[in-house]
Formats: sequence, structure tokens, C-alpha cells
Amino acid sequence: MPRTRSSNTCSKAGRSEVSETLRVPRSMLERLIEIAPSLSRRRITKGQSVYRQGEAATHAYVVVSGRLGITMIGQAGQELLIDIVGPGALCGEGAAFDGLPRFSSASAIEATEVLPIPGKEFLKLISADAKLASLLAHATALKQRTLAGRLVQLAQSSPEDRITELLSQIARPELPDVLLTHQQIANLIGASRITVTRAMQKLRRTGAITCQRGRYRLTRAPA
Repeated sequence: MPRTRSSNTCSKAGRSEVSETLRVPRSMLERLIEIAPSLSRRRITKGQSVYRQGEAATHAYVVVSGRLGITMIGQAGQELLIDIVGPGALCGEGAAFDGLPRFSSASAIEATEVLPIPGKEFLKLISADAKLASLLAHATALKQRTLAGRLVQLAQSSPEDRITELLSQIARPELPDVLLTHQQIANLIGASRITVTRAMQKLRRTGAITCQRGRYRLTRAPA
């Protein structure tokens, strides 16, 4: 029974406080505010949609504060969480730039403020400002590296390996604790919630991770 209570406590991460799976510098956001101070901000309440998969796109978004969950609808109709992004992150830019329907959705995990930028205006700003263009290139490269790392995780045979790799990517020396629910982790590594709960119990028993009220800390680096 004590082990069961510990497991249940561990799984209850704060719903209004989660860790980003894609952490980015705020440099691009700061540059946008500097060169285009007239851009208006939009407040998003918790649970509110910013954009939806399949709709026509005109705007890209930069997160000013809060967190957005990026999701896609799978072939069976299930909603799959693919990223959690925080301040400084750029999202929705692909569809805003190419004019095709959105391939993902974004909604607020907590009260969030975003900077909506029309795709055409964003392209004009990039053309006129070399520093912004460079920062956008860096943001795009970071997204590609994160996606590549996620694909490697999905190829791992062990859910324990996938979990420790995910936690190692999210944690930082100054922010070692990761706040995600078992369901969020399951979505991110392509596993069921039950599989994640069992894997978490095994990782705790072996000392690979510690958990305090839903805050996970990796104590042993992945092999």
C-alpha cells in the first residue's frame, strides 16, 4: 500500500504548472517587440484554442507568457500531444508562411499571452531585419533538432529509455525538476499512460529518477 500511495502522489503533477518540451531563448520575441512595437498581444484563457488543425492559416504566434500545448489528431481520431511550448517559442509559422491548412492545433495549458503576427507581415520584417532573420533560423533549427530527438525516442524499445531521454532533454541545471503528468509523458513518447506509470515505478525503484508531488528529477543520465 505505501508504494501505491507514493505512485499516486507522484502522478499528480500540477495542472497549471508544466515544463516545456521545447525551451527556446527569448531573443526572437525581444527583437520582434523592439522592431515592431505596434504588434498587439492576445490573451488566451486556460483551455482556449489558439488555432486548430485543418483550418486556413494567416498568422504565426510567439508565446509571451504562459504555456501552449501543441497537438495533432491521429488516424484513429485521438488527440496526440506533440509539444509543450513556453515564452519565446514560435508556433503556427509553417501554415502562416506556406498558406496551407494547419497540420496541428494549439491551446492554452494555463493563462497565456501570445503575439499574433500575420504571415506576410512576418516575412516583411524578416526581409528588413537581418538579426530577426538569424534568430528565426536558429529557432527553426532548434525545432528540427527537437523533432529528430523525439523520433529517436520513439525508436527506443524500452519505455524507461524513452522516459529518461525525454526528461534529460527537458531538464536544465537551473531547472532540474520536470512537471508533466503521466498522460502527457505517454503522449510525448508514444506509449499508454499505464505503461508510463509502470515504467516510472521501475525507474524510481532503480534510483534513476526521484519524484516529489509530480516533480520528476533525473538522477542518472540515460545510457
